[in-house]
Amino acid sequence: MGSLATQLRSSVWCSRIWQHSHILALDLSVFILVFAHFGNHFGSRTMSKKLNTSVGGTPTNTLFNYFAKSPAVDKKKLTPSVKTETDTTEKENVKNQQPNVEQPKPKDSKPAAKRKLPISGGSDDEAAGNGQRKRKRIVQPEADSEPEMEETKSEDDFSDCASEYEPDAHEASDDSVSSGEDEVESSENDMSADSPTPKKSRKKSKDVNNNNNEPSSKKVKLETSTQLAEGSTFQEKLKHLQSNAKKDASYDDIVTTTSTLDEPVVWPHQKLEFLQPDKIKDKAGRRPDHPEYDKSTLHVPDKFLNGLSPGVRQWWVLKSTSYDCVLFFKVGKFYELYHMDADVGVNELGFTYMRGEFAHSGFPEISFDKMSTILVDRGYKVARVEQTETPDMMTERCKQIKATKFDKVVAREICQITNRGTQVFGSQCKIGPNHQPNYMLALVEQDEGTWSRFGVCFIDTSIGDFHVGEFEDDKNCSRLLTLLSHHMPVLLINEKSALSQRSQQIVRTVLGGILKEQTPSNGSQACNAEKTLKLLAERYYAGNGADDNWPLVLRTMQSDSDHLGLTPSDDYKLALKALGQCIFFIHKCKLEPKVLPMARYQLYVPPDQLAEAKPSAVSTLRRSHMVLDATTLSNLRIIGEDHTLLSSLDHCCTKFGKRLLHHWLCAPSCDVAVIKERQEAIGELIRMPSELQEMRALLAPMPDFERNLAQIHLFGNKQIKLMDHPDSRAILFEEKIYNKQKLLGFMAVLKGFNALTKLPLMLLQCESALLKRITQLPESGGSFPDLTKVLKYFDTAFDHDAAAKTGVIAPQPGMDAEYDAAMESINEIEKRLKTYLVEQERHFGCRVTYFGSDKKRYQLDVPESHAGKANKSYSLEGQTKGKKPSRRYTTAETRALLKDMQQAEDTRNMVLKDLARRLFEKFSNHYDQWKQCIDCVANLDVLGSLAEYATHQMVICVPELVSGVDQPFIELEEGYHPCVNASTYIPNGLELGTKSEAPLSLLTGPNMGGKSTLMRELGLLVIMAQIGAHIPAASCRLSLVDRIFTRLGAQDDILAGHSTFLVELNETSLILKHATCHSLVLLDELGRGTATYDGTAIAASVVNFLANLKCRTLFSTHYHNLIDFFHNDKRITLGHMACMVENEDNEDPTQETVTFLYKYTAGACPKSYGFNAAKLAGMPQAIIKRAYELSKKVEAIALQRKITAKIVAATAGKEDSKKEKLNALKDLLRQLKMCHV
Repeated sequence: MGSLATQLRSSVWCSRIWQHSHILALDLSVFILVFAHFGNHFGSRTMSKKLNTSVGGTPTNTLFNYFAKSPAVDKKKLTPSVKTETDTTEKENVKNQQPNVEQPKPKDSKPAAKRKLPISGGSDDEAAGNGQRKRKRIVQPEADSEPEMEETKSEDDFSDCASEYEPDAHEASDDSVSSGEDEVESSENDMSADSPTPKKSRKKSKDVNNNNNEPSSKKVKLETSTQLAEGSTFQEKLKHLQSNAKKDASYDDIVTTTSTLDEPVVWPHQKLEFLQPDKIKDKAGRRPDHPEYDKSTLHVPDKFLNGLSPGVRQWWVLKSTSYDCVLFFKVGKFYELYHMDADVGVNELGFTYMRGEFAHSGFPEISFDKMSTILVDRGYKVARVEQTETPDMMTERCKQIKATKFDKVVAREICQITNRGTQVFGSQCKIGPNHQPNYMLALVEQDEGTWSRFGVCFIDTSIGDFHVGEFEDDKNCSRLLTLLSHHMPVLLINEKSALSQRSQQIVRTVLGGILKEQTPSNGSQACNAEKTLKLLAERYYAGNGADDNWPLVLRTMQSDSDHLGLTPSDDYKLALKALGQCIFFIHKCKLEPKVLPMARYQLYVPPDQLAEAKPSAVSTLRRSHMVLDATTLSNLRIIGEDHTLLSSLDHCCTKFGKRLLHHWLCAPSCDVAVIKERQEAIGELIRMPSELQEMRALLAPMPDFERNLAQIHLFGNKQIKLMDHPDSRAILFEEKIYNKQKLLGFMAVLKGFNALTKLPLMLLQCESALLKRITQLPESGGSFPDLTKVLKYFDTAFDHDAAAKTGVIAPQPGMDAEYDAAMESINEIEKRLKTYLVEQERHFGCRVTYFGSDKKRYQLDVPESHAGKANKSYSLEGQTKGKKPSRRYTTAETRALLKDMQQAEDTRNMVLKDLARRLFEKFSNHYDQWKQCIDCVANLDVLGSLAEYATHQMVICVPELVSGVDQPFIELEEGYHPCVNASTYIPNGLELGTKSEAPLSLLTGPNMGGKSTLMRELGLLVIMAQIGAHIPAASCRLSLVDRIFTRLGAQDDILAGHSTFLVELNETSLILKHATCHSLVLLDELGRGTATYDGTAIAASVVNFLANLKCRTLFSTHYHNLIDFFHNDKRITLGHMACMVENEDNEDPTQETVTFLYKYTAGACPKSYGFNAAKLAGMPQAIIKRAYELSKKVEAIALQRKITAKIVAATAGKEDSKKEKLNALKDLLRQLKMCHV
């Protein structure tokens, strides 16, 4: 029903009813009941605009109709009818799985009005009692030819600017083919046109009493009432309404308590046969168990499609091509979600099902960014479906073809498919706060048995960075794992059944929680290197036969023998194939013209790949960056959000600064000159606290320039129109708002760059070479670009204040050459018009003016008294009479001038329409300058972040790095863990590889004594030193480290089928294969996952290998046999974590107290004090005592064996004298006698 004002048509009807009520001496309560009967639906604001009509436009049973009926012939003819309306009853029965209650209708009577029930379970009164009434969208059923989903918003009402999601229920879509009473009849007799199940006609009952059926679940008896015959008196009608109002109230109570959408509902789409798990197929008819099954498509039977209305059919056709997506289906100014997509909207977005036979929900167009972001973040794919023509365009199209009923619906197309790996920030999307890149990774593998060759391409679509590479990998896929650690993807693309078993294990374990897409492995859509180069050549690069416009990275991947660049190099076939898979998926998501034109290609080379010889053969460091593999990044907790080295050092003010710091930590520098430059810059910033804080305050409000540049490039991209992208045809009803947002974002970027021009003056006095380079202009020896001239152009090109208010650019002269040319043409025509007017005044000898507008402009308005001078060349167009009669003429000259003016104005309007795009395009043409500025600011931001970290530390030093030494070394004094509060941390110092200490330290000590913490501290301090940071230590001196290896902690890999010990050995194997003398190795308790003897033997062998390699190593162990074995080895130094023990010799181990000193001390620790750990863990004392007794026995047996071995060795000695041998044997026998079990 409509609003009260609309239902009564005018306040006049209110007064009339009031008058009648007094005339008939009715009680005021009766009058209120009349309004209660009709007004209980009036409160809904969703119906407040228009009179409630059926689909065909026929007014329903309102007060106006009720009291305005024509008199009946015979009062006595009363027609019994079911109290409730057919459609309402049917809907409630569908929801409650109850049988339909059929309603008889007189043959000659029109259908009764339909009542709309509340969507929520409670009544209006109940809703009011909760404080406020929810506003719901209510959708009426409609005729065969009109889809109910489109009835919620009129497609021809493009000018309507409703701010709330409350369209009138009767506003039918222009997709409708028919209208009128036939539609009303069909809405009574048939199911909703949008119901995805075939329509079934209802049986007409001959006996009214047979309609009093009782639903089985609730036993609700539907009472019948008599309809008053036409011509009844006003009093009779009023009494009739009064009695029915009471029945309506009771019926509403019944309905609202027995049928609610909050209860489980079986929707029609859940019962469709072709959607059932045992019947579902892809578009090609393949079942899920077929190797080529395509989960992104759906087979929808033609018979089913042909039985649908045009709008519903259109939705199912689009859904069949994007079955794995949630369709945001544009209807008017709203995005609608239907069937299974509506379920997602309700469950994930908190929507409420709208009224109708099938699942349906939606939201306004302006909320697309918010809703799509929520779904994408939760792992969904969102397909944005836009209307790409207006109803008028549809009508014109249908006139030009032999249109079927399915053609008579406005065209809609999928304009973009968004998931976490394909996010671009278009006109409807804002750049979010997350600074982490969302990589899409394409992986191609060539399995060679014990090793593999990988081609990779990973892309950040938000900024257009393409990383392409190819490399060989070992059986553990070490390089691939390192890539995944440095650049963790959110989307994986690969061919079906194209990965080896070991790669599939990595996909299941490391990439188990990300989205995965598979491309065809054969057929026309299969990717290969040749197809990739051909596509890029035709669309972007060498289409004209030239080869100089290919990006350098892609050029290196082409064969030297092919000057056209269409033949791939043998070394990069897999890399180009991976690039082709990314392009294929980007094209599938409708993003190719948005991403490819701004692509910047970079060659990916694994960090550990050396340019020369074997790693073990090099004596000097040849790397440019330290290698940190996946294991090390995880074990040392280098990157991540909580309690990591990155989170401790990250005080960056900008998002692009945060991304650069992440890169520095994943690839620390191995160039001493670079490191020292950074150290000097940080030191100078620390010495300039006021300038440091001023600089950070300047950078804090900066937008995410990298993503802003990509977004502006997208706004100025003409490829979208040239490539006939659906977005170029999309009809956006909130386009003015989007244009305003575009300009506001653009002006924010301009404002940010304008602010950055202050940096050179702010740090003018700096002395650091690096600070000068990144903050000073080229004329001052720096590389910070001079943006003044470019920014001045954009600052004066248009009125910024007016653009911020209106969202429209008002161009200034000189801003745009095309606009200036169009205006010059218009000015020239205006001059010609003035000249011609002067000539006409001379001809007529009086004042002549131009008259008319639009297409009838420039008529010569000549006074009647002088009109006689007009000859045959003057065409009379009209005349005026009165005090100043005149005649109006056109001539060939005026008509020609009008035509020229119209053409010039059309040109100007076209230029204005495209002006914002070309403004963005001009901004993007200066990309190199903007990028250079961003790089300088990012480096400055990271240096400022490291300086800020240093100022908050209790102890800080500048590490001294040395290169070109024969023996790598580390000297650390009073070092702190960089991620732990220094006030509660015990500092430690150690030396490795110095003149006094061997490069390998065999580390022992009590459980929980701090061995693993010392290892992590050392590794993190080395990383900090090589990114140029100041470190929390009293002093530090070291030679460069090319790679850090770690084997810390104990964990299995159940998903990969690896035991704890196998995981340990895999990590150790990687160390033994790739470690060099410049590496830092951190090994924690190797060999504990197997038998003691096996573990001890393996540990001893590894220690011996690393000692020979002479790499800096911390090797912790609880195998005290190793100490005995290596205690005199000069290649190895012994160290332990000190502790203080009380009651150590007590027979009761529970009385033993161990105090951890957490200090690294020279020498070996005699025991591991495991019983103290057992006591701290709360184990029962009896068990600890029993274990202590067994330990004593085992130690005694082991000592006896050791002494026996020494006795045998002493007896066999030949060099010692008999006296010395005898004394040694006596001493050993005395020791053996003391060993008792």
